[in-house]
Order: sequence, then structure tokens, then C-alpha cells
Amino acid sequence: MLYDDYLRDEAAKYRKLAELTEDEAIKKELLELAAVCEEVANAVEDEMTAG
Repeated sequence: MLYDDYLRDEAAKYRKLAELTEDEAIKKELLELAAVCEEVANAVEDEMTAG
């Protein structure tokens, strides 16, 4: 598995957990983690395609 794919999978897991929690602080934290995973995955992908 490529690292960017792994990070996108992790982001999806964080989003799913955020949907399941009723605690707003935890939900916010999980969504922030998902956003960071996506951001890093995009950066990794950009580096891979840049050569």
C-alpha cells in the first residue's frame, strides 16, 4: 500500500468515528486529524508525481 493511500484510509476512519461520537470536542478533533491526513496524503502524492 502506498503511503498516500494509507493516509486517506486513516482519514476515512477518523471521519467515520466522528460520525459516531456525540461529544463535539472529540468530533472536532477527529475531523481535524482527518484533514491533516488528507493534507499530508496530497503532499505525498504531489512529491511522487513531481518526479
